[in-house]
Amino acid sequence: MNVFIKNIKSFNHAVGYQDELPSQLDDYNWDLVDKVKRIYQDNPKMLKIKIDYLSERSIPDQIIQTSEQNSFIVLLSYLLMFVYVGIAIGYFPSFVHNRFLLGLSGIAVVIASLIISIGITLFIDIPLSMISAEVVPFLLLAIGVDNMFIIVWAEKEVSTQITSIEERVALALKEVGPSVFTAAFCESLAFFIGILTGVPALVSFCLVSGIGVLVDFLLQVTVFFNQLIDYICLS
Repeated sequence: MNVFIKNIKSFNHAVGYQDELPSQLDDYNWDLVDKVKRIYQDNPKMLKIKIDYLSERSIPDQIIQTSEQNSFIVLLSYLLMFVYVGIAIGYFPSFVHNRFLLGLSGIAVVIASLIISIGITLFIDIPLSMISAEVVPFLLLAIGVDNMFIIVWAEKEVSTQITSIEERVALALKEVGPSVFTAAFCESLAFFIGILTGVPALVSFCLVSGIGVLVDFLLQVTVFFNQLIDYICLS
């Protein structure tokens, strides 16, 4: 971009347009200036024109700038989501059955799935694109939170007459397991199909998202269910 602007200034200088004097001789491409002057000397009737330019920042630079400006808003939205999940997943304002830590463990599962998906992507030498870093965390958070509420709701709907923890968890998983698996499988499959596009940024986004959805499902039905069992035992 700097070379482009320098050449335009050199051309304008050669044809006699000098809006601003350069502070240094290096501000002009003198080889270009000499060539343009010779062309006009050989063709005195040639129309003299002035070139104007408009320079803009590239898309990646603009995304980085926007991300830095909105970093506080993004952080605040994550914190509010954490608090909301921690409160809504249990029996608020009960201090015994609020399950606030259970909600935080679900958030930790989402964060772990994001880290694993990014790690696998970088391990196979596929660079992380800006769209992946910006969008995938919100995508996995939305899917993970949705799964958490579905799983906890299924356990709450089990009859209170069933006191066996293993049976309650089995019935809950029987109720929502197929739908959660089907949704995760279809979502990840759609992302993996997107890898075939060949667009580098889209390949990175689809790979991170597809792996993240699968890992999130596996952690939800193992780690999160294990945490749910612990809270049932404490209750």
